[in-house]
Amino acid sequence: MLQIVACVATAATTTFLIVESRERRQFLSGKAEDLYTLVETVDRDLTDFFAHSYALISEGHPYRPHTEFAWNKLVQESAKVRMLVGFYFPSLWPQVKRSDAAVSTTVNALQDFQRDRLDENALVTLDNLVVDMKDALDALKHSVVVAHRDGRGLPFGFRRREKAPEAAARALRVAT
Repeated sequence: MLQIVACVATAATTTFLIVESRERRQFLSGKAEDLYTLVETVDRDLTDFFAHSYALISEGHPYRPHTEFAWNKLVQESAKVRMLVGFYFPSLWPQVKRSDAAVSTTVNALQDFQRDRLDENALVTLDNLVVDMKDALDALKHSVVVAHRDGRGLPFGFRRREKAPEAAARALRVAT
């Protein structure tokens, strides 16, 4: 009788752990998809924001990004990105910081261009910084995919185990 109870308890525990693991994986997959979609939205909205800014400044209109609805929406979306990264993908902070720096630098270049819209160098610099900003956001999106697929950035206990050769290669890189 004791063996039957032990077998039932073991089966129940195993089933619970399998279901729990599957639900956790599905939950984190959803969060990774939410994060990727949000970064994609921020990327698209920033591109639209800078295109609109170019047009206004080129026509000689003053442009104050902090008074625009689009800028406020971007700030809210950016806060959501930080929340998802902080809660579920903390290993992505370096990419988030790189993206933030790229956006900040591009906004500064936009302000420089606004000060002297006839300066060709300011326009070229702004164009190059917009490309760099898009590259930083693309790198963040790629990192979201890789972090989710590899289990990096997940809280301890949720990470997927590395295969032995990959773990050995990573240990060797760290040692050198």
